[in-house]
Amino acid sequence: MRHALDYFSTLLHLLGMLVFVGGHIWFGVLAALAEREPQPAGERFLAAALPVLANGFGLGVLLLFGSGLLKLLMWGEPGLIFLPDLYGWIFFSKLVLYIVIVGNGLMIERRYLPRVANLAGDEMNVAWAQVKSRARFNLVLVLVVVALGETMRFSKL
Repeated sequence: MRHALDYFSTLLHLLGMLVFVGGHIWFGVLAALAEREPQPAGERFLAAALPVLANGFGLGVLLLFGSGLLKLLMWGEPGLIFLPDLYGWIFFSKLVLYIVIVGNGLMIERRYLPRVANLAGDEMNVAWAQVKSRARFNLVLVLVVVALGETMRFSKL
C-alpha cells in the first residue's frame, strides 16, 4: 500500500509540475507572441484566457503542495522537519516560497486581472505589464522550488 501511495504522490507531483510550470512557460511564450503582433487580438485572447490560466496555476500549486506533503507524511521521520537538519531548512524554504507564489498569484488574480479585462488603452498596458512581470517572477520562484526539491533529494545521502 505504501508503494502505491508513493507512486500516486509522484504522479500528482508530475501533474502539478506540468500544469503549473508548463502553464507558466506557455503563458510566457503566448505573451511574447502577443507582444510581437501589430494587432491587439493576441493580447485580448490572453486577457480573456487569464482567469482560466489562474485557476490552472492554482490547481498546479495545490497538486505540488499536496503531493509533497503526502510524501513527507509517508516517508518522513519524526525529527525530519526540524530546522537544525539541512533537509528541514530546505523544506522550510520551499514552504515559504510556496506561500510567496500563492500570494503573488492572488495579487495577480485579484488586482491586475480585473484591470486587464475591463480597461483599454494605456491603463490596460500598465496592468498587462504588471501581470507579465509578476507571472515571470512566479516562474522564477517555481524554478527555485524545483531546484530546492532536487537538493532535498540529495541532502538525505
